[in-house]
Amino acid sequence: MGASDTAVAMSTKDSSEASLGATAAGPTPAAGTAALAIAQARVSQTDLTGLTLSGRYLVTRKVGQGGMGAVYEATHTLIGKRVAVKVLLEKYAQREAIVKRLKQEAQLASSIGNEHIIDITDFGNTDDGRTFVVMEFLEGESLAECLARETKLAEQRILRVGAQVASALAAAHAKGVVHRDIKPENVFLLKRKDQDFVKVVDFGISKSLRQSSEEEEAVRLTQTGMVLGTPLYMSPEQARGDEDLDHRVDVYALGIIMYEAASGRVPFSGANYLSVISQVLNEEPKPLRDIRPELSEEFEAIVAKAIAKNRNDRYASATEMLDDLNAVIEDPTHSTERAKITGPRRLLPKAPKIPRIAWAIGGAGIAVAAVTIIVALLMGSKAKKQLKNANANPPAARADAGVATVAPPDAGEMVPAVETIKLTIVTDPPGADIFREEELVGKSPQTVEFVKNNKEVNVTAQLPGMEGTTSINPLERKDGAEVKIRLKKLKGPPKVIIKKTGETGPQKQQGGTTSHTGGELGTNPFAGSGTVH
Repeated sequence: MGASDTAVAMSTKDSSEASLGATAAGPTPAAGTAALAIAQARVSQTDLTGLTLSGRYLVTRKVGQGGMGAVYEATHTLIGKRVAVKVLLEKYAQREAIVKRLKQEAQLASSIGNEHIIDITDFGNTDDGRTFVVMEFLEGESLAECLARETKLAEQRILRVGAQVASALAAAHAKGVVHRDIKPENVFLLKRKDQDFVKVVDFGISKSLRQSSEEEEAVRLTQTGMVLGTPLYMSPEQARGDEDLDHRVDVYALGIIMYEAASGRVPFSGANYLSVISQVLNEEPKPLRDIRPELSEEFEAIVAKAIAKNRNDRYASATEMLDDLNAVIEDPTHSTERAKITGPRRLLPKAPKIPRIAWAIGGAGIAVAAVTIIVALLMGSKAKKQLKNANANPPAARADAGVATVAPPDAGEMVPAVETIKLTIVTDPPGADIFREEELVGKSPQTVEFVKNNKEVNVTAQLPGMEGTTSINPLERKDGAEVKIRLKKLKGPPKVIIKKTGETGPQKQQGGTTSHTGGELGTNPFAGSGTVH
């Protein structure tokens, strides 16, 4: 027992004797002294500054305090290393589930072994029975503090921070650990060589996928009826209270963080917990480039895929997301070259077909016509116009020259470039047959190409006993956007859609083709612009 603890014990004894005296003979000076000693003892128990924990961690100052614990700076007395000590508040010291959570954080975080995860080195108990963990001391600020000051960050900075968080999550997931509370407060930014160096902290509510159900139940809830996690960054499956949570809840949370860092706001906010949860479950976020148009399409696509409401539409792993993040991070050497990822793209106008030429007899005429066509193609529209004028008013041919005359192009062959857009059709539930008008184009999720005109196109989705439909005006849609169709149970027979003869799969549409996204970064869960029935 240390000197401070001895003083506490003596003060408590004096207090008891003084209280007895005060009861018999009224207040005494000793009673006032004892009361002050008790107050000082309580302060010393609450504030650990000056104490030595486990005989080797000298607490030097209090850094901060949260709802469940306080963090102190301390020095290892044997090696002189500065460390941070997180200790439970007194009111939680006897709550077994919370004590298990803190110990779990120490065990899980230390088992991962990644440079972007805070290193936890020890845990123990204070002399008054409170559990503490010892971890590396971090100098910097949380991403939450950074965003409070700067509101929005540069795209490349967000990508670099996001990649480091994804690296930490990939390492955790490889060990079977899901964080479940990724948020800006738990992303700590250090400065190394003038660059952000990320540390992911607070694995206090993380879940080991290898735990038994009994072990998990002991640490699953901190408050009755409250789902673990922070609602602003909580995935829909967390918000529903689903039992089978997996690593994709962390992918979702990272996507929300990137959305916030890019737009200056979280996609869903409200006056209370339930309001936020309702939006997370039922509403679609505003597309990022509608808020901040200068963001790249690749960036928007990465975030959109990460925060898809259906977890099957998200990245399958943090590693997969990390690959896409690394693909669009610019080379630190400021090279103009940049890797590209596969994502929503605006289609380039299709090149017009070269018109057929009706040839007259004569080899020299063929050569002249060929040169004229080549020059026209190389020089562009002006040359083409001149060629058209020349064809409309050809010079008189000399009868003795055998010169070929160039006939006007076949009107049927002059096909103008058709501008198209691609939309990703997703359904709830997924796997439905998708019909564009009466044409089967595949199963959801499915990328479908539409001619960009003002003509409404009916899109129907069907599963056995279920159907949903929506009308799409391509002029009102953004290329690469997602259209979500919610299927409803049919009360009567389904709408009969007859395939064209010989059709067994996705069919070609005038001006474009239907293509599957496969593993490509093509999914964009923003469906706010679509009318869904």
